[in-house]
Amino acid sequence: MLTYTFSKREKVLLALLALVAVVIAWYQLVFVRVQTETAELDAQIAQAQDQIVSNQTMAAQLKKMSTEVDAYKAQGILPIIVPNYDNTQSLMAYLNGVIPTDREYHIDFDDPELKDDNTVHRVGQISYETGSYEEARAVIQNIAYGPYLCIVDSLGIVKKTTSGSGASTTFTTTCKLTFIEKATKNAKPSSQGNTENKGQDLSKMSDWNK
Repeated sequence: MLTYTFSKREKVLLALLALVAVVIAWYQLVFVRVQTETAELDAQIAQAQDQIVSNQTMAAQLKKMSTEVDAYKAQGILPIIVPNYDNTQSLMAYLNGVIPTDREYHIDFDDPELKDDNTVHRVGQISYETGSYEEARAVIQNIAYGPYLCIVDSLGIVKKTTSGSGASTTFTTTCKLTFIEKATKNAKPSSQGNTENKGQDLSKMSDWNK
């Protein structure tokens, strides 16, 4: 049987190779894994910190909005609602509540129009009489700053005074308003409009369902 005796130099080289193999194994199995897990933990910590900052920012914004809402409520300003189409009856109920009904008034709506941003614009022509300029302004302010989003396209207030034994002064307000509603998947005006109600006078509640 042949035997081989390693020289001292060969034994040193084998020991060095074994040490290198141990170092490589440690690097691959321990160091690299620890570094990967550390990087993942750092990323999770950074994400959690970003989320905390985002939550704090959101909480501050919500607190600010809540403060502003409370301030508006204290001033009597109602929150604006963009209702879903078709909001005719709710809108008319509100208008009949703020427009003086003891004098002559008219409310006419054009056909609702669907816009590219998926909103519905309902243009209305409103006229009403009041006994004072202040009352006329108060009515239009209640509509413009009311719960339903609208744009005042035009506004005019004309003073009329009659002489004689029954002398009186009235103010006739005429305005054009665009009320905005949200079209939904199951409720939106057709491209042809609603021809049945075209030119319909909606001044009286009994006319709503004509």
